[in-house]
Amino acid sequence: MLVLSYLAFGYFGGVNQVGQRSIQVEHNRLLNVLGVIRSQWQIQGKPERLQLDWRSDLTDSAETISYVSMATGGWPIPDETSVAGCRELIGELLGLSYAKQVVTKFNSNTGACRYIGEEGGSISYQTSSGRVIFLTGLGK
Repeated sequence: MLVLSYLAFGYFGGVNQVGQRSIQVEHNRLLNVLGVIRSQWQIQGKPERLQLDWRSDLTDSAETISYVSMATGGWPIPDETSVAGCRELIGELLGLSYAKQVVTKFNSNTGACRYIGEEGGSISYQTSSGRVIFLTGLGK
C-alpha cells in the first residue's frame, strides 16, 4: 500500500506539472504569435485591422484567414471589451480549440483578458499595453 501511495502521489503530481507546462507552452506560443503579428502590422503600414492568414501547405482553407483590430502601438485588441471579445481574440491568435480549453475572464478596471487553464495557471493579456503575463497555479 505504501508503494502504491507513493506511486499515485508521484503520478498526480506529474499530471499537475504537465498542466502547468501546457499553459506555459501556450504563453510562449502567444508571445511568438504577437511578435509575428506586430511585424506584419508594421510591414503592412500599421492598419487599424490586420488580416491574419494562418494557412500552411497542409491547409489552404479560407477559414484560416481572419481579421483582428490593432492598437496604435501594434498589438491586437478585442473588438469588444468583454469576456466574449477576449474569447474571440484568443481564438484568432491561438486557435478556436485553445479558446475552448480555457476559462476566459475580462477585468474592465484594468482592461485585461485572463485565460485560466485547467490546473489554475493563467495568461493575462493587458489590452491597454499588449503586455502578456504568465501566472502559475501553484499555491491556489
